Amino acid sequence: MKTPNTPALRLARIALAGAAALAVLAPPAVARDTLEIGASSSRYSASLPSGRSAHLRGSWALGSGTVLNAELLGERKFDADGGIAAAGVTQTIDADWFAGAALAGGWGGPNWNRSRVDASVSRKWGAERRWITTLGGYHARFDAGRSDSGLKISATYYAQSFGIVELGATLNRSRPGQVSSTMPWLALTLGVPGEQTLALRVSHGREAWLALGDTVQPVDFSSTTVGADWRWWIAPDWGVVLRAERYLNPSYRRTTLGGGVFVQM
Repeated sequence: MKTPNTPALRLARIALAGAAALAVLAPPAVARDTLEIGASSSRYSASLPSGRSAHLRGSWALGSGTVLNAELLGERKFDADGGIAAAGVTQTIDADWFAGAALAGGWGGPNWNRSRVDASVSRKWGAERRWITTLGGYHARFDAGRSDSGLKISATYYAQSFGIVELGATLNRSRPGQVSSTMPWLALTLGVPGEQTLALRVSHGREAWLALGDTVQPVDFSSTTVGADWRWWIAPDWGVVLRAERYLNPSYRRTTLGGGVFVQM
C-alpha cells in the first residue's frame, strides 16, 4: 500500500494534531507549571488507514528566567507505530532578549525523525514590548540517510484589546537532492488565560518529500493546514482542551480531532 507522509517541517504541529512536531521552544512567560495528557484520532482519504496518537507534555518554571519543556508522543499512522520524545529549555537573557534550544529523538520508521535539534533567539520591541521577532534553525535526521535543515522566522504582536497575532515561515532544505520548500503560517489567539482561549492557525506552502512505502521520493507539492485549539479552565488549576485540524495535499486529505486534560501547579 502506498503510504504518503509529510516531512519534518510539520514536526512542530503536534500541539494542534498530535502529528509530527513538538512545541518545546516556548516563550519564557510561564507563570505556572503545567502538565497535559491527551489523545487524537485521524481519518484519511484515498483509502488510507486511520491514525491515532497520545501525548504527555509538561512545562516547568525553574527560576532565574528558565523554563523547561518536555513532551512524549506515541502515534500510529499509515499502518506503522512510532513516536517522538523531546525536551527543551527557554532562557530569559534580559528584558528584551530570550533564547531557546530543544533536542528530540524518534522511532518507528520513515514517518518519524531519528534525531532533531532546534535553537532560536527572540527580541522584544517597543516601549511596552508587545512585538517579538524570532529567528530559529533546526536539523533533523531520518532513516535511509535523509535529513531536513532550515530556518524559522516569525513576528508576534501581543494586542492589549483582543489577543496574540503571529506571522511566520519555515524555510526548509531536504537532502539528498537539495530540495527546497517554504511553509508560511498565520496564527491568532483569542481569550483570557485562566478562563478560556481559542487558538487558530493556518499554513499554506510547499513540501519537498513524500514517503511511499519503504522508499522516499523527492517531490514538490503544495499543502494547506487549518487548525483550532480551544482551552477552557474549569477551575483555577485545571481544565480541558479540544483540538481540530484539517490537512490537504494533492495525494490525500486528513481530518484530526483530539482533546486532553491539563493541570497547573
